[in-house]
Amino acid sequence: MKSSELKQEIHGYIEQADDSILKAIKTLVKPSIAQIQLSKEQKQELDKRKKKHLSGKSKSYTWEQTEAMLKSKRK
Repeated sequence: MKSSELKQEIHGYIEQADDSILKAIKTLVKPSIAQIQLSKEQKQELDKRKKKHLSGKSKSYTWEQTEAMLKSKRK
């Protein structure tokens, strides 16, 4: 089932749902949509990696390069 079809089907369920079903759906969906909270240490590590990347001290790859590396490791 395509994503668009699934969304339509779920939307139909939501339109017909009572309050208890809507609250249950909200309970299931809210954590996956909520923004991830990083710890102080995680933020520091990301800042360190960003600085290293922007200074050219770390290597970065295009999506195509990444995909090729993953495919070659599968063989």
